[in-house]
Amino acid sequence: MSFPSRKAAVVGVYTSQQARALPRTAWSLEVECVKGALEDAGLSHRDVDGLIPMAFDTPLSLHMRWAEQLGGRPISFIDIGSGAGAAAKAALGVASGMANVVVAYFANAGYRLGPQGSAGQPGAPRVGDMSYMIQGAYMSPWYAMWTRRYMHQYGVRPEQLAEYAVIARHHATLNPASVMGPRGEITVDDVFSSRMISDPLHLLECPLDNDGGYAFVIASEAVARTCRKAPVWILGGAEAAYTDPYQTITPDWISDEGAAVRRTADLAFGMAGVSREDIDTAGLYDCFPVTVARDLEEMSFCKVGEGAEYIAAGHLRLGGRMPANTDGGLLSHSHNGNPSGFQVIEVARQLRGECGPRQVRGARIGAALSQGWAVHGLASTVIMAAD
Repeated sequence: MSFPSRKAAVVGVYTSQQARALPRTAWSLEVECVKGALEDAGLSHRDVDGLIPMAFDTPLSLHMRWAEQLGGRPISFIDIGSGAGAAAKAALGVASGMANVVVAYFANAGYRLGPQGSAGQPGAPRVGDMSYMIQGAYMSPWYAMWTRRYMHQYGVRPEQLAEYAVIARHHATLNPASVMGPRGEITVDDVFSSRMISDPLHLLECPLDNDGGYAFVIASEAVARTCRKAPVWILGGAEAAYTDPYQTITPDWISDEGAAVRRTADLAFGMAGVSREDIDTAGLYDCFPVTVARDLEEMSFCKVGEGAEYIAAGHLRLGGRMPANTDGGLLSHSHNGNPSGFQVIEVARQLRGECGPRQVRGARIGAALSQGWAVHGLASTVIMAAD
């Protein structure tokens, strides 16, 4: 069975307020986001028969609690996932007839990433088996090493990568819902003047760590045609997992063969029947500038080692070859603990023509990439098209 291209669509999206700290619970944010996404679609909670939470360590009992909230009916499609992967799996679910309306959602309130989000144990062992925080660190030191290796291996200059932070902030200034947009534009000099977090990464090259939520709704073709907004069709999508969850680093750290991101992109583009040149706008996972460079390479928008040059050339900026992360991304819009749905939502909004001053002119086809634990670890890609 081939991927059911154009048999399911994104029909509703919603993002709550994103802020450093919100006087809310994660549950209240999730309810707000699910209701908001259904309202955007013109659907009722009683229409939902599929759920994909994107929470950490999701128990199946969570689906039962939501079944009660959604009208006391059986939920016939249940899964877990991340952003683009959730969209792809929901499309498979509705195309197979397992469900008609699937909601994917996530919210964070108060959880903080890294050591500050985990209480220290009074005695040994202080961390669990195979913990990536065994040295008391988390993402920034790991990505600092990756950045240094990438710069050394391909002769990349720091300012080429720093340019991504400048682009992301520019986009955020056009998005009133972003966390950092109200603080205004920045320059490469501003990036280098911000305090060093983990050499060579400065503060403005690191992601946000904030509260907030989001949700999106995937519906069958029949339902999508009756919804309030124009459907954004799922053309193809895939999910993959590999090694390197900040601990098992393979010898060929950067190679032409690629890993999880490369696999999902090749599958998704093959299913969708479109080329890289057809992509008008993209949502790339951008927790650090080097991640964006490697995303571009692994997704074959450029060759390995050319991602930083692609960024510095301005191709990701509005008006460029492929504007990406037009909401401001994880550096300037929001990183709410698990931000893997923001890429799907922003691309869907672009394809619906709803982005105002940050709108990509004539956007018809978009790609969204969600990932975690680097381009080697956990990844998913989805290709979407305007109606």
